Amino acid sequence: MSGSPIIQNGRLVGAVTHVLVDDPKCGFAVFADRMYEQCESLPGAMAKAG
Repeated sequence: MSGSPIIQNGRLVGAVTHVLVDDPKCGFAVFADRMYEQCESLPGAMAKAG
């Protein structure tokens, strides 16, 4: 389920990045604001966005 969105109160707040096979209740995610910050730092990212 890598990349599955995390929705809270009808808003995107992040995405699941990894789920541990040995313990499916445990894993890692990335917050949406962190994804946005990383996107802004990519060369030409804002030009592609519009």
